[in-house]
Amino acid sequence: MTEDKTKNPEQADVKSDEKNFKEKTNEAIDKASEVAGKATEKAGELFDTFAESAKKAGAKTGEVLEDVAESTKKAAGKAGEAASDVMDNILVGVRKASEKAADSVKIMEVKHEISKLENANKKILPQISTAVMALYEQGKLNVPELNALCDQIASNSELIQAKLDKIEEIKTSESK
Repeated sequence: MTEDKTKNPEQADVKSDEKNFKEKTNEAIDKASEVAGKATEKAGELFDTFAESAKKAGAKTGEVLEDVAESTKKAAGKAGEAASDVMDNILVGVRKASEKAADSVKIMEVKHEISKLENANKKILPQISTAVMALYEQGKLNVPELNALCDQIASNSELIQAKLDKIEEIKTSESK
C-alpha cells in the first residue's frame, strides 16, 4: 500500500503534507501542555505560599489565644470557676477550628499534587497516540480496537486530503 503512494508524486506530497500537519499538531499540543504545566507550577507556588501563611497564622493565633486564656484563667480564678470552664470550652472550639483549617490546607496540597500528576498524564497521551499511529502505519499494531480507531483516522485523513485537493482545484480554476 505504501509503495503505490510513493510512486505517485502527488500522493507523496499528500503524505508529506499529512506528516507536516501531524507534526504541527503535535507541536501545538506540546506547547499547550507546556503552558498548562507552567500555569500549574505557578498556581502551585502561590498555593504553597498561601498554605505556609495559613499555617503560620494558625500557629500564631494559637499562641495568642493561649496567652489570652492564661490571663483569663487568672482573672476567672478570682471571679469563679464557671468563667474558666467557659474559656476552656472556647479554647477547645478554637483548637478544633484550627485543626480543621490545617486539614483543609493538607487537602489542598494533595489536590495540587493530583493536578500535577494529571497534567503529566496529559503530556504523555499525545506521545502514546503518536506511537500507536506509527505502529499502525508499519502494520505492527495487533489490537483490533486500536486498529479500528487508526482506520478511522486514516479515513479522515484521506477525506481531508480530498477536501484540500478540492480547494486546490477551485484555486486553479479561479486563476484561469
